[in-house]
Amino acid sequence: MKAEIVSTGTELLLGETLNTSAHFLTGKLSALGIEVDYHTTVGDNPERLEQVLRQAIGRTDLLVTTGGLGPTVDDLTKELVAKVLDLKMELDPSSLEQIKKFFGRRKAPMPMNNEKQAYFPETSKILPNPIGTAPGAIIEKNGKTVIILPGPPFEMTPMYENYVYSELQKIMDPKVERMNERVLKVFGMGESAIEEVLADLMNLSNMSMSLLAKRAEMHIRLVARSSKKTSEEAGEVLNRAEKEIRLRLGDKVFGRDQETMIGIVGQLLKNQKLTIATAESCTGGLLGAGLTQEPGSSEFYVGGVVSYSNSVKQGLLGVSEESLSKYGAVSEVVAKEMAEGIRSQVGSDLGISTTGIAGPDGGSDQKPVGLVYVGLATPEGVQVEKIQFYGERESVRQLTVQAALNKVRMYMLNLERRLQFGDG
Repeated sequence: MKAEIVSTGTELLLGETLNTSAHFLTGKLSALGIEVDYHTTVGDNPERLEQVLRQAIGRTDLLVTTGGLGPTVDDLTKELVAKVLDLKMELDPSSLEQIKKFFGRRKAPMPMNNEKQAYFPETSKILPNPIGTAPGAIIEKNGKTVIILPGPPFEMTPMYENYVYSELQKIMDPKVERMNERVLKVFGMGESAIEEVLADLMNLSNMSMSLLAKRAEMHIRLVARSSKKTSEEAGEVLNRAEKEIRLRLGDKVFGRDQETMIGIVGQLLKNQKLTIATAESCTGGLLGAGLTQEPGSSEFYVGGVVSYSNSVKQGLLGVSEESLSKYGAVSEVVAKEMAEGIRSQVGSDLGISTTGIAGPDGGSDQKPVGLVYVGLATPEGVQVEKIQFYGERESVRQLTVQAALNKVRMYMLNLERRLQFGDG
């Protein structure tokens, strides 16, 4: 099956908005064995949009559109799809009722132009949108399938996951080759080091492997191709490969697929019913923000201090003036005292600290840009790790957050092992 993705919105052409929807959809369609031949982006111009839609429907089996489903006069995707397919626009009473309820929950009257969002090309299968006011639709005619989705990714993504995926599974030929994908996530090893350890696994005949460098971690992407009938066999291939990779890389592998370092650390803390607090300097609150990103974080995260200045390090965390003057704010001693201080001040089980030089200024021969210290205070004492990162300011900050979370992860894994074997 050949596919094309058409994204509408002048903001995409102006570079004001990054088109993450096309990236998401391409990955999802490819995994199903649907070959995406074209990405087309068009502004809010009815003549050009109609031309693009005609071209796309003429050359592909499946057309997926994003955007142009709003209530304003320049939102014309549905209307132009109907025109190209020679279909009438019809009111869907159920969608209109849902839009009215959307405004009712906000105790606001529904503007009349929002009624436009409840009209669809005849024969459409409506895709509900519980998050916003723009339902989607699937239209089939003359052997062609058109899927109309809203533009905002936070509306489009759940609509695809909850409705579109199952519909595509129904129309896919079970003999079509599809990709069974798995992603293993690694922290603390670079691309060349991973490749050296896994070299013999990268050219297997029944599976492909690729390494993807992310800002603060590495991804190992495994793909085993299969038909719908042989997907179980492909799953076994991936299972064996994952087992071997984890055996070779050990705890460097921290997660898989949708798992995140933050989510894993949070779950480990919950499992042991431990709490944590943060004392941050160079990361400026990013570590605390990350820990509170997870639902249920109040079970393990007590709070934190962003101690950017030395006076706050002294006044709120109890870092000594002598340590600051003798060793400097970016030092092992200060990282240690910050971690101890936050743990003592808030009464948490663990205290994690970050201090470093994110750049681009402030470095020296003794303390270059990218030098960071991460401290972890536990009931057994304080561990401090010195790390030299490279890259621009935001990379250093994100890497520091990931390193701090990884330090907590490793402590928690070791704690679980000690408890499991009765040692402490």
